Amino acid sequence: MDSDEIRLLLQRINETWIWDKPERFPAILGECFHEGMVIKGPEFQTMSTGREACIQSYVDFVRQAAVSACTLSTPDVDVWGDTAVATYAWKVTYERNGEQCQDSGHDVFAFVRSGGRWLAVWRAVLLAKSVTGDDVEEPEFPMSDTSR
Repeated sequence: MDSDEIRLLLQRINETWIWDKPERFPAILGECFHEGMVIKGPEFQTMSTGREACIQSYVDFVRQAAVSACTLSTPDVDVWGDTAVATYAWKVTYERNGEQCQDSGHDVFAFVRSGGRWLAVWRAVLLAKSVTGDDVEEPEFPMSDTSR
């Protein structure tokens, strides 16, 4: 079923930045992202355009932030022919520049079926809450609820 394929693709994307080494991101995420991939920020401003720039944004994040916890909800997926949209909630705790940070929000991904496989073509990172320092809560789970 298409929605299951998309959930597995999202799992692969998220497991890559949570668990893998940044040097491997281009090979792994390169198979997940469309060449025209775009990432939008919390106010729908363009953060990255093009597959390589979008991959680099993931590399930059994990090189700047030491993630200590990440929880992801099960994606809700809607499919129309060769187009799909997936949404899920997330909460991530990390340290950057010596400061504890905790962000939560939602991701919205758009996918296209190209050459018989699904590829991410658009992502919006929608920040709901961001806290730093002493306001950071203890994580409920040690890491992502994706498999591993």
